[in-house]
Amino acid sequence: MKKLAVLFFYLFAALPSFAQMQTGRLKLSLWDNIAWATPANTQIISGVDLGIGSHTDEVTGAQVDLLMAQTRYELRGLSFAFLVNLAEQGTGAQLGAFNQNAHFTGAQLGLFNMTDRMTGAQIGFFNMADSIRGLQLGLVNYTHNIRGLQIGLLNVTEGGWFPAMVLVNGHF
Repeated sequence: MKKLAVLFFYLFAALPSFAQMQTGRLKLSLWDNIAWATPANTQIISGVDLGIGSHTDEVTGAQVDLLMAQTRYELRGLSFAFLVNLAEQGTGAQLGAFNQNAHFTGAQLGLFNMTDRMTGAQIGFFNMADSIRGLQLGLVNYTHNIRGLQIGLLNVTEGGWFPAMVLVNGHF
């Protein structure tokens, strides 16, 4: 019994050092920055970010929200929200009605997908990228520069075989 009491004493004494860890492992978000995380860092998450709508600086793992998931700097993993997923840059997947970022490697799956530079696939109703290396699969696909393929009802690109094509367009 004495050893158990000593163990609890040391664990209790060590709690402040755990709170100073650089990343949170689990974050529960109500909305925006109203959140609780363990350890206490709510802005850099290496694990799971769950909530209604969250705003996080960096996520490595999964960001799963009911309405909105926003990563200010970098997403590495999965971002899922029924309505909006926003990230400055990322690697992985964005799943939601509206997905937007500046630089992304991986897949965007949603009704509306928008990015500046994309390496991977955009799959949705409307896909838009300034530059894409990969696939755009949707009803309407638009890009300025493509190294890959567009498949959809209307495909528009300045750097493709033709400026606008029905069904298939691209450039390799």
